Amino acid sequence: MSKKEEFDVDEELKKISRKTNVTAIKSQRSFENQIKKLDVEIDNVINNKLRQFDVDLKLRSDYLSIDYSDPTVKKIREKLKRI
Repeated sequence: MSKKEEFDVDEELKKISRKTNVTAIKSQRSFENQIKKLDVEIDNVINNKLRQFDVDLKLRSDYLSIDYSDPTVKKIREKLKRI
């Protein structure tokens, strides 16, 4: 057999395993980057929801603190009559 026709199984396995390892490492890095991006996006959504909750809580407390005493009700009725 000539050198061109010789087939070294061990050498071919090394080449294939190197290519497979490189591909696996690239896939792993890509997956990790996607996970990091998703984590950042989830954190942003959570922070937005917390801020909105704080705003809602403040609005609710402001609403509950409205004084519905007799003079306040009279003022509101007067305003409504004008409209």
